[in-house]
Amino acid sequence: MARPARTSLSFFTSRELAVAARLSARNMGLLIEQRLAPEAVENGSGKSGHRRYDAAALAHAALIGCLQNAGFELLVSARLAAAFANDHAASHGRLHSNLGAFLHPPLNPGKSYPWGKTPNDPDISFEQDFWLHYLLRNQSSIYLRGKALMGDFIIEIADHAYVVTRILDLEKVKVFSPVSRDGLPVSIEYRIAGRGSAARIVPAHMEVNSLDFSVDPVSAEQMRRLEQDYLKGRRDAETIVNINLSLGIRNAFDRVQDDRETRGSILELQTEA
Repeated sequence: MARPARTSLSFFTSRELAVAARLSARNMGLLIEQRLAPEAVENGSGKSGHRRYDAAALAHAALIGCLQNAGFELLVSARLAAAFANDHAASHGRLHSNLGAFLHPPLNPGKSYPWGKTPNDPDISFEQDFWLHYLLRNQSSIYLRGKALMGDFIIEIADHAYVVTRILDLEKVKVFSPVSRDGLPVSIEYRIAGRGSAARIVPAHMEVNSLDFSVDPVSAEQMRRLEQDYLKGRRDAETIVNINLSLGIRNAFDRVQDDRETRGSILELQTEA
């Protein structure tokens, strides 16, 4: 199978970002104006001067939509999504869609690939999540739409303040901590300070003097107290919001594919904002 055209499966419009995030064009425009939207890979250089975005931006938009759908203000949603997108781009390359689960048992017991390729084939880049999603959805029978999967990335937000993460169905596996011998039940990530336009996203690692805990006992104690604050905030929370980021990304990809099929644009990029 030939590599799909870049215009169909590699690039997306700002309108499609809004579809992925379930946002109005007006709200997406506001995020673009406030520089809180996902970053464009081509800014005004395409036909009619419209922005183009990649699959990572589409996943980023999906998280904004998940957070707003959970009741968070638009700007808070955008700032927290940007923090996750930036950190995951640096550490993992992209936000975790968990689409790779469909390539392995138990979801794919025979490890068969109906499109005639394998993950090691040089003609297919499985790093491009939307491409893999397209193949799974349209050229296989193993794709499950709208289903949570083991290994999905879960974000928990306690009392609109403490943001932690865990992996679905792997909660019994302790998370490594550089200062706690027994590990943690969740990863501590961010604190949301304030509300609305004044809200700030404070990464946990920015609340200690140094990350060199082995030689800096003061910072190590700061981190222990911080971990305890996060775990206490989670345990004693009145409300905890759970967001399945991986499922949110897969659902967003489905919405974009549905939209393209409806508009007849799967093979040609629609260059409209």
